This record gives sequence, C-alpha cells and structure tokens, in this order.
Amino acid sequence: MDDIHAVVQPGSDGRSRGLPPNALFLSSLRRTAPLIFLNVSLGDAATLERRQCGCPMETHGWTRHLRDVRSFEKLTSAGMTFLDADVIRILDEMLPARFGGAPGQYQLVEAEYPDGRPRVRLLVHPGIGPLDPATVREFFLVALASASEADRSMAATWREAGLVDVERRPPVTETIGKILHLRTSGPR
Repeated sequence: MDDIHAVVQPGSDGRSRGLPPNALFLSSLRRTAPLIFLNVSLGDAATLERRQCGCPMETHGWTRHLRDVRSFEKLTSAGMTFLDADVIRILDEMLPARFGGAPGQYQLVEAEYPDGRPRVRLLVHPGIGPLDPATVREFFLVALASASEADRSMAATWREAGLVDVERRPPVTETIGKILHLRTSGPR
C-alpha cells in the first residue's frame, strides 16, 4: 500500500534518539487513508527491502518486504511476548526491592545463541553485591508469571526452555547515555 502509507526509518540518526536505526514509523500519504498516521511507531524494527518474490501480490506492484522483524518495546522470545510495562515494573521495582540496587541496574537483552536459538540475558550490575544467579532467575520468572494466566504459561515455557541467563555486568548504556530496559542484540 505504498500509495496510502509511507514507512520511515531513522537510520543512523536513530541511535542519538535511543531508537534502533531500522525502527519502523508509519505516515499516511492520503487524507482518505482509513487511519491517519504521522510518524507512528509500532515499537518494531525490521529490514525493509524491495525484491521480487514471485508471489501473486507482486503482480499488483507489492515488492516491498520486511524481514528480521523485532520489537524494541516488547520482550519477545521463543514466540512469547511480555508487555514492556510489566517487565519495567519487575526491573525497576521488584528486583531492586528483593535483591537491592536501583532502577537502571537491571536490564534485559534479547539475543540469540550462534545456532539461532533464542536467549534472554538478565544483566545485573555487579555493584549490587553477591547474588545467586539461579535465585534471581527464578524470582524474575515468578514475577513475569504474576500478571495473568497467559503470562504464567509463557513464563513456564521460558523456564522449561532455559531461556533466561543471569549475567553479572553493568547494563548496556546507549550512545546518548540512556539505559534501555529491553535491548536487542545479535548472537553471543
């Protein structure tokens, strides 16, 4: 629908604003569009490309494709998505109340193992003091499960798959000095 909406990506300038360079923003091009958007973020980032795929939609001129779509505002791993508001409450309130520290000393990094399996790294600042990683992991998963029945099921899936690794290192700071609660990285 290139004639109704434009997809805008911030590029390398996005980093200075705390956005991934491939974040997706939508803007309406026509007043008659069903919804009017002006740089609306869906909280997703992706690689945007034009290519031929041989599908029937291509005959209508639809050659724009999105790939490697990921959320930078929600935590999604192994097909399970948790709302950022719930995760932020756990990172900024519940973990510091239980284990010490302050907001900004806990961070989640969505990643993949080199073989492509999903992984969630829970970074815990070393300045908080000695902690048992297994206890922190279990507390985090129990807190994730507390929001709803669906969250309980998703947290159980993460627990069984062993997705959450606790690492004692400072959270990653963006170039603008901000610490994002949820971050995406590549294989590690």
